[in-house]
Amino acid sequence: MFFDFEFQENKSDNKEGSYLFISLLSALFGAIIGGIITSIFIISIFGLNFMDVLSGKGINPPEILEKLLVPRNSEIITEYEDPGVAVAEKARPSVVNIRTERKRLIQNFFGAFSEKVEGSGSGVIIDEMGYILTNNHVVADADEIFVTLPSGEDVPGKVLGKDRETDIAIVKVERENLPPADIGTTKDLKVGEILIAIGNPYGFEHTVTFGVVSAMNRTITSYDGRGQSITLTDLIQTDAAINPGNSGGALCNKKGEVIGINTVIVSETGGSQGIGFAIPIDAAMDAAKQLIETGKVSHPNIGIFGTTLTKEIAEELDISVRKGAIISEAISGTPADKAGLQRGDIIIKLDENEIESMDDLLTEIRKMKVGDSVTITYIRDNEEQSVELILAERSEIIF
Repeated sequence: MFFDFEFQENKSDNKEGSYLFISLLSALFGAIIGGIITSIFIISIFGLNFMDVLSGKGINPPEILEKLLVPRNSEIITEYEDPGVAVAEKARPSVVNIRTERKRLIQNFFGAFSEKVEGSGSGVIIDEMGYILTNNHVVADADEIFVTLPSGEDVPGKVLGKDRETDIAIVKVERENLPPADIGTTKDLKVGEILIAIGNPYGFEHTVTFGVVSAMNRTITSYDGRGQSITLTDLIQTDAAINPGNSGGALCNKKGEVIGINTVIVSETGGSQGIGFAIPIDAAMDAAKQLIETGKVSHPNIGIFGTTLTKEIAEELDISVRKGAIISEAISGTPADKAGLQRGDIIIKLDENEIESMDDLLTEIRKMKVGDSVTITYIRDNEEQSVELILAERSEIIF
């Protein structure tokens, strides 16, 4: 019995030893196979062939080290690949400095005499034959205009046409082979996109500032070159630094395309406070084309004077609507008058576009053309009505 017991115990020990040996052998093979698989995977990351590595072919230690230190698919940014530098290099040659001179009559105790008043702004070359897009208020009433070209040459310029309603003007210089800007569009522009402003603030040529699209479709009241107020609609708002002298310069997207013409700032100090505005390039180029072809810009109008309906006005008039453009006068003989619109009517729609203010009405009308047929939806005596009319030329209605 003792022998049998001893024999069974030894048999059990041998069995356990076999299991241990097999486990160790399995672990060893697993480590080897795992190492091979891991090696193949790592080698493939660096774009190498496993068999070439085993044979020692095609191995360049410095290249492997470079691949190890620089992740695959990452890009080494050079000074020419930096987005800001790329935009500046692309767009700056198309932005010019515009200097103006005009004579101003001065009267005092000793009599009357004239003095020379100088102004400055910016412009964007839109055609290699010397056509330059700028703001109306930059060149309004200028007796002489001088343009500093990308080459540094100072040449005289001539105003081909200007329009105070859009604050756009075209200046022509007698030079050829100028570098025209790459013109973009604002159709897909979104709030938050990076923008770059290029101009000549305070006479510092080709100054570049960065910002973003702060807002779209802004309406502001500004002043033309004669100090008369104008309403500018559908503007791009940006926090890119814009200062006096930037007017007429380029507002570019990250592709280096011009998507706006800088026009005005809102500031209590006269300098940039992060609130600048630009005319969308689509509207600016439409005005530019008309100025080049005819010397003027056609502006559609329905022929009314009005204001924005406020809550206070609505309560005073005891009407149910709280938003719209209320007519204060329908000018005799105009489309509005012929269509039967009257003082006190509240316009709430133009075609299918909601009208919540007088600014909305101006913006929608300015998107159309003279001769277009539109449907005006309005409120009269708390009842909604509609009427169709044909847009007329503004200059034939209001001067």
